[in-house]
Order: sequence, then structure tokens, then C-alpha cells
Amino acid sequence: MDTGQLSPISTELEMPPVGVSASSVPTMIHSATSSCAESWSTSYSDGAEPGDETDEHDVSWEKNPDDVLTVPKIEPLEDDDFQMDDVKEAPRTPIPEPTDITTPQAKVKRPRGRPRKHPLTPQVAANKVAKGRSKTGCITCRRRKKKCDEAKPRCLNCEKNAVLCEGYHEKTIWKSGKEKKVEEARQNRHSLPHITLQPIFQGVETPEDMVFLNHYISHLSGVLTVEGQHKNAFKDMLLQMAVEHRGLMHSILSVASRHIDYDTPYGLKILSSSPKITLASLLDRSQFHHNAAMEKLCEPVGNESDPKNKTNLSPRYGQMLCLLLQTLAEGNPNGDHRVHLSAYKNLIQQSPPPDNAFLIFITEFFQYRVFADELIRYPDLHIPRLATEDWEPWLEIQPARLIGIADGLFHYLAQITTIRNNIRANMAAEVDPVVDYTSLFRAAEIDSAIREWTPHWPPGDSRDRVGLLYKQMMWVYLFRTIYPPSSSSPSALFSQAAPSIVPLSPTSQPHSARTPSSSERPTSSHTTPPRADSPPPIRYPPHHDHRITIAVDESLAILDSFKPSDPVQTLLLVPCLVIGCACFAPAQRERIRAAIRTVRGYTGLRNSDCVGEVLEEVWRLMERGDWVRVWDWQGVARSMGLDFSCA
Repeated sequence: MDTGQLSPISTELEMPPVGVSASSVPTMIHSATSSCAESWSTSYSDGAEPGDETDEHDVSWEKNPDDVLTVPKIEPLEDDDFQMDDVKEAPRTPIPEPTDITTPQAKVKRPRGRPRKHPLTPQVAANKVAKGRSKTGCITCRRRKKKCDEAKPRCLNCEKNAVLCEGYHEKTIWKSGKEKKVEEARQNRHSLPHITLQPIFQGVETPEDMVFLNHYISHLSGVLTVEGQHKNAFKDMLLQMAVEHRGLMHSILSVASRHIDYDTPYGLKILSSSPKITLASLLDRSQFHHNAAMEKLCEPVGNESDPKNKTNLSPRYGQMLCLLLQTLAEGNPNGDHRVHLSAYKNLIQQSPPPDNAFLIFITEFFQYRVFADELIRYPDLHIPRLATEDWEPWLEIQPARLIGIADGLFHYLAQITTIRNNIRANMAAEVDPVVDYTSLFRAAEIDSAIREWTPHWPPGDSRDRVGLLYKQMMWVYLFRTIYPPSSSSPSALFSQAAPSIVPLSPTSQPHSARTPSSSERPTSSHTTPPRADSPPPIRYPPHHDHRITIAVDESLAILDSFKPSDPVQTLLLVPCLVIGCACFAPAQRERIRAAIRTVRGYTGLRNSDCVGEVLEEVWRLMERGDWVRVWDWQGVARSMGLDFSCA
């Protein structure tokens, strides 16, 4: 290269280009600062024509204010075939779909330099192995601190070195503290042996059984007796035997389940007490206990000389007692109670229970229902009579719990029923007179015995007043029996046998036999209230005697004196039936209705509803004047298809 020759650019001399006329090329000068931004700006000159065709590598010139043209610096290209039209836009980053909550997006900084013609895709090695010591080698290599090839199931390095390969540790997966606790509990549950907790009491196996048992202990056993909680034979005797006798436990749970009324607030509370029990499950379990109790009761007793069989007699009597209570709780109108009473009478004569205390308890309980059956039973050849007038207990009933058994009052009830049955037979045979002298003199003897009877209870015991109510009830039953509506002049006949018959309540006032009471004495015309305000007239039977009205009023006064929560409510259903059949005034009937509702609410026994149905029918017959049927309420109950226990 000739170093003495200077470049026209470096010397800033004007030289005409080769092959181009000097007149067509403008004067140009290369600025020393050709790398600045102004040296890149190119545009068409003012004299350029739209139709001129130029080469795609030609550069347009721009005149400076001093009429000197600047030549831009042209950088060499790596690829001479590079075309700007071949440059394509790089793929854009996908924009996420907008969400409800707009989050500010960080502005991506544009990379420096010109974009590549063919952008490079970063490659990530998928099989890249992290450097460092491996912790997944076999146990032998890790203990020997040797490199392990981690072959499965045995390490080849150990086999090559003739070393026993102990295998690999179990692969552990990271878990949170909560997951570890759950896993530990699951492992402990599977690792522990399976055990089965047997029921502590025979027959009490499900939550439904516990509901029945709790109901019997806390409620049913209390309303069946007048005793306190510390002297309750239904818990102290029956429940103790049921622990050792499965059949008796089934009987107790069955009667408790039938006693619960699920439509009352108490029953609804039981249903909502536990999510595990439903009404269907309670009813199914109740039927199961009833079937199991009957199956156990029907098993043969075996040889009576065997001491073990004698021991099983007491639970069998307990099952009979529970079945009888079940008929009361259900209000059974088909006479099923009489089946259990007959079974008791047959068994007690042959095989009484060995325990004297239990014998006294069941004797009083069953015999009370036997005598009360006289008030509902209609004399029929197909229905044997259970009560006898000469019945005597095997042992002295001490302590007494009920009224009428130990003191002998219900003996008179059986005797009065015998007189009533004879009068009913005479009325059916149209015998005149229907009340003969034999019946009248016998009634006089019963009347004298009733007057001499006196209850003996501790001071403050409510049964003392209940005894007076029973005494008055017995007199009303006798009076209504010997005065049937068909007799011509019963007052004259009865006056020969008993000249002075007065109400038996100590609070009653003596009245003349022909002097009506103030409530029955008709008032004068000027004191009669208007017809619109007067009560409906009271319809009395022919030959009505005011003495029965006084006795009924005094009995109602005693009934009203008991509180609804008094335990003696369990003894008031029998007086309600007898007194109610002698209530001729509407006000008296309303008080009897209230008394029956109170008994029903306290005891929960549905036989109270049957008593109410019979009384309502008797009162309808009173309004119609059918006095023969009013006198024979046993026949009314039979015509209604009601045969139940009124105790």
C-alpha cells in the first residue's frame, strides 16, 4: 500500500466519483463525528422525483443548512445477504386472561441491541444430575463410604466386592406435622388388636335401649307407685332381678318403650337428644324387646324341685307384671290385661315366689287390678270372674303401698258387684222387684262395714285423704247399685234395711231425707234469671235422691285438693270412673274431665283415655234419658268395644 497517497475522505478534498459526472453528485464532507445520531438520518432530497428509480442500496442525501452533505457511516454486516424484509417479529408473550381483581403488571424491560434474525431457544438439560454426594445409596455402601451405583434390588458394587448388600432405606416423603399425626393415628389404629365391648347389662345393647332404660329409671318407675324414690319396689326389686335375667330386662325395656309418647314435648326431647336415634329405630327396637320378652316367658319352667327353677320364678312374675303394665300404657281395649291377671292367679296358687318381700309386693299389685276389673267386666260365660269375695292374702301385707288390699276395703267392692250382677239378671228376666230383700239386707251389712272402715296412714301422707275418697266412692257404688231405674219405690225398700244413710265424708252436713239441697231447690219466678243467661237444665233420673249429689260434690272437692304432681295421682283413676258415672250436673262432669286429664298427664297411661270415653258415652245417655243404660256402665263399655283395666 502506498502510504504517501492520501484518502480523499481523510484529506477532506473533493474528488469526483469514478464513472459519475461531477455535475450530478453534490458536494459531500464526512464529519468526524459520523457515529452520532445525526449521521444516521437519511431522507430524500428536495430535488428527487417520485418516478426516479434508485438502487435498493442507494442512500438519499440530506442537505445541511450550510449546503454541505454528510455521508453516514455504513457498518459492515456479518451476512452480506441480509435483507430487512426477512426480519420477523419475535413471538409475543401470551397475555393472561383478565380476572376480576386487576393486579398491576410489571413492565418488561426491552433487551438492548438489535433483535436476532433467528432467536435462540434456551435448552435445559432434562437429565442433568446434581453434583455432590448422593444420599440414596444402599446401606452397605453408605456405611463403608463407597460410591454406590444404586442398582436395584442389590447394589452391583457390593456384589463385585463380594459384600452382602443390605438394601436401601425406605423412601420417605416429606409430610407436614398434621399429616404425620394422621398417619401415626392410622398406624396405631391398625396395629392395635381389635376388641369388642360387651353390654354391661343383658339386653341393653344399643342407644335406643339406653333411652328406654333411662326412661324407666327416671320416670316410669316413679309414677307407678306412691312410694318415694328411696323406697321404690319397681327399681329396688324388679331392676335388680333384671340385671341377672335377660327376659325380665326385655320386659322392662318393652313397657318403657310403649309408655313414651313421642308427640309430647318430653318425647320430642328424647328424639332430639341424640342424632343416632330416630323414631323408626325406637319403634323397631321396642318391637324387638316385646318379642324377646314373650319368647323368654313362654319357655318351660322345668322341675319345680330344682332350686334354680325356684329362683327363676320371681323374674317370671316380674315379666307378667310388666306385660300387665304394658296393656295400661298402651290403653289396650281388647281385654289383654285379663290374660295376665288369670296367669298370675293360676301360677300363684301352685308356685309362689320364694322371696316373701317380693311376694307381698306382687300380691298387692295384682290383686288391686283384679278387684278394679269388677268395675268394667261385664258378666259373661266366656269371661271368667277373677275377683272373689272371700279372698285372703297369704302373708300380711306390710308395708302397704296401695289402698283397698291390705285394709280389706276392696272386699266390699266384690260384694257390691255380686249384688249388681244379680239385679242385672233380674232386670233382664223382668223379675219384680228387681232388688229383692236378700240384696237389700246384704247391702245394709256392706253399708255398716263401709262406715266402720278407717284408713290408717302416717300424718301428712296424702293417702289419708285418698282413703276418704275411696270410702265415699264405695258408698256411691253401693247406692247406685241398689237403686236401679226400674224399681218402683227403692227409697222405701232401702229405708227398711238402713234407716239412716248419709254421705260418708266427715265434712258433710246432715240433711233430711226429703229436704232438697239449696242447689236443687227451685227458685221463685221473680228471681229466675233471663232464659238467655240461664244454664242448661239438669236432667235427673226418676226418683233422684239428693244424697248422691252431696256425695259426688264432696268427692270432687277431695279430687280437686290434690296437686298435679302429687304421687297419689296414680290412685285416682278408679274413683274418677265411679264418681263420674253419678255426675248429672254439667259442672260436675267438667271437674271429672279435669281430674282425668291430670291423671293422664302425671301417669302417662293411656287407659285414662278409655275411662274418659266411657264417661262421655254415659253422659250422652243421661242427656237422652236412657237411665237403664246409665245405671249399667259395664254394659255401655261392652257396647263400645272397650275392655280395659281402669286401675
